[in-house]
Amino acid sequence: MDGYIDTVVTEKILSKWLGISLPSLQRLRSNGNGPRFVRLSERRIGYRRKDVELWLEARTCDRIDAGPAQNELERQQRQSGE
Repeated sequence: MDGYIDTVVTEKILSKWLGISLPSLQRLRSNGNGPRFVRLSERRIGYRRKDVELWLEARTCDRIDAGPAQNELERQQRQSGE
């Protein structure tokens, strides 16, 4: 390792930062639609900053009627000049 330590935040802090309720974040985690998480102990969950950023990037849309996958495809096409 190069000495880099990624920040881990609690689900309470992450829910506030994202502007969603704690139960909503827990629901996203439970159904597999939320960011990757770390099980810190039997009853404690944490989220790595880089995983949250990747999750947000994957959900970033350029227009309302397109899903994240369609927007990513369009973004890649623009970058390659198609």
